[in-house]
Amino acid sequence: MSDELNAVHTIQLTGSGVFNPEVLSATHKALDAVEADPSIQAVFLRGEGKNFSQGLDLEYLMANPDIFSEFVTSTMHLAARFLTFPVPVVSLVNGHAFGLGAMLVLASDYAVMRGDRGFFCLPEIDIGMTLTVRMNALVKASMSAYAIRETLLTGGRLTGEQARSMGVVDAVGDDSELEALALQVSAPMRGKPRELLAGLKYGVHQELVDLMMSDAPDDAFQQVKIWPR
Repeated sequence: MSDELNAVHTIQLTGSGVFNPEVLSATHKALDAVEADPSIQAVFLRGEGKNFSQGLDLEYLMANPDIFSEFVTSTMHLAARFLTFPVPVVSLVNGHAFGLGAMLVLASDYAVMRGDRGFFCLPEIDIGMTLTVRMNALVKASMSAYAIRETLLTGGRLTGEQARSMGVVDAVGDDSELEALALQVSAPMRGKPRELLAGLKYGVHQELVDLMMSDAPDDAFQQVKIWPR
């Protein structure tokens, strides 16, 4: 296991794992470093303590409302990068994965989750929000209709076992087992030719990635319309 981990780059989210411009930039820089190092065969993303990622740094964004929409779009560019990254990306869901944190789990090639603590949750219905067009496309492409009903449409919080049964994560275990589980589930993809893997991943996700990487603001796309009553 130690030899395998030498070929893994772990991106560690600290505290509540919320994303603001500084965290987003640091994450992209870490991915840049992986792309520059041919010895790396996988990226692990994990949180700290009871949190994987609580999503957007709402306190920061509420204090800077002029960048809110643009920043949310930028976070979806990160998710698109995961979808086409030249080595497998594995989310080690050590705790709560809410909002954007849940989106990054969905954009990863694999995900493993702690069974005794933490929830996977898309809380928008309970916090007065709808998904952006990009977020909606990612959810639809990554989750079954049943899983969407049990999370997005209800605000339901999935335990590790529930998330595994719905295909949201690949394996569940104790916190101390997450690295080993991540190595196990990602083994078939690790060590494959980078250019081929990136190209094939793009081909699989082309329509989704092209939408997510577009510079057009979300309000430039057709929005879901409420049926008139």
